[in-house]
Amino acid sequence: MSDLENHFGDDAYVEEETHNIILKFLEQNSAETSTKEAAFMILDSLKNKDIIAITKSNYWKKTHKNIDNNIFSNSLVKSKANCKACHNDIEKGLIEDENIKNISSFTSYM
Repeated sequence: MSDLENHFGDDAYVEEETHNIILKFLEQNSAETSTKEAAFMILDSLKNKDIIAITKSNYWKKTHKNIDNNIFSNSLVKSKANCKACHNDIEKGLIEDENIKNISSFTSYM
């Protein structure tokens, strides 16, 4: 949030009021404040590493190792960063196995 003018190569600048609202939300909903197992595992995987993308963490790589890379470039998924494409409950801060979309549903769009 401190350098939004250079946010992964894009200018994501927002007015101060909006910035403060977003920052407060992020602080209140960060993995550090979560009680979910995935949050603990991701944080542990990022310890002492200069990684800002979950998809670069050892935990993410381990849990997604059996997924063909073509799935992530599928037009319905688009990238590894699009968690919602497969994890229906991600917006609730959940990543429950029973709510993961069947990957085979994406193969017809490849």
